[in-house]
Amino acid sequence: MKKKVLSVFLAAAMAVSLGACGGTTTPAPASSGGSGASSAAKDTYNVTVIIKATDSSYWQTLLLGAKAAAEESNGKIKVTTDGPASETDIDKQVTILENAIAAKPDGIVLASISSTSTVPAVEQANAAGIPVVTVDNKLETDAYTQHIATDHAIAAATAAADMVEQWKAKGIDPAGKKVALISADSGSAVNQARCKGFTDEIKRLVPGIVVLETQYCDNDIQKALDAADNLVLANQDLIGIFGDNNHMGDGIAKAMEQSKKGDKIVTYAFDSDDTEIDAIQNGNLTGIVVQDPFGMGYNGVLAAVSKLEGKDLEKDKVSETTLVTKKNIQEDAVQKLLYPGK
Repeated sequence: MKKKVLSVFLAAAMAVSLGACGGTTTPAPASSGGSGASSAAKDTYNVTVIIKATDSSYWQTLLLGAKAAAEESNGKIKVTTDGPASETDIDKQVTILENAIAAKPDGIVLASISSTSTVPAVEQANAAGIPVVTVDNKLETDAYTQHIATDHAIAAATAAADMVEQWKAKGIDPAGKKVALISADSGSAVNQARCKGFTDEIKRLVPGIVVLETQYCDNDIQKALDAADNLVLANQDLIGIFGDNNHMGDGIAKAMEQSKKGDKIVTYAFDSDDTEIDAIQNGNLTGIVVQDPFGMGYNGVLAAVSKLEGKDLEKDKVSETTLVTKKNIQEDAVQKLLYPGK
């Protein structure tokens, strides 16, 4: 596969970040949290980046972006990274965040597992003048400096629309047939938005479709595999499965491989990893909705520093997604998303 040219990607990311963050060209119109942020520039900024889970290649990619921002700064930005092992360990993440704030970094980039549990700590950081840039999951507070995220409902709807097109191409009449959703976590606002976005769109496009009860799998690949296997065995008229993150996608792909149903059941998931990429190419997964975690990490760090230097920031910034299938997986732009930093 073609490898990404890092300098080109970072240059593009810098251009996007400066435009959105009110750089030297056109300042963004809205300012945001971080009440103690200073306009006096420092020689060095220490930014702590906290991800949802260290066991996920998706969040490791976000860290690559954050570290790239530091490397490009020629010593001006120093990045420290941390996070719990699993996306289910919110208590551990809260402790990590509280400890980070106690260490008094200049700024924080946070991918919060929960929309509520980290709010007290984020509000504490804001009161202490530490700007917090949130990515992915939006918090139920205005104390964040900038929020960078995918519109998860709209992104999931693109998978639903493509699923319908795939059925047409295969000559499948979806009316009265069944489609299933496999979710990593019932308590995550992000996962809820993805499942709702997919469900709403598939029902809109195919009013006669039967959407089965969502299966929740605790972000566990084996549980996702078992859930997909059970769905296939129990529903002979199942024609589609949607998984709301890469671990769910891994489980679904393995189920398709074992059942030899990859050519009969159209399957999509969110985010990317090597298992999903291989599955697309060998026909065990139809497609994945790919976000830009590298760009989120990169732009999140730059946004925190921009706030510290007194620049105005757009409060909420949408990060675009790409639907990757066998048809476009070899395109250069797609390869850059799938293999950031290479």
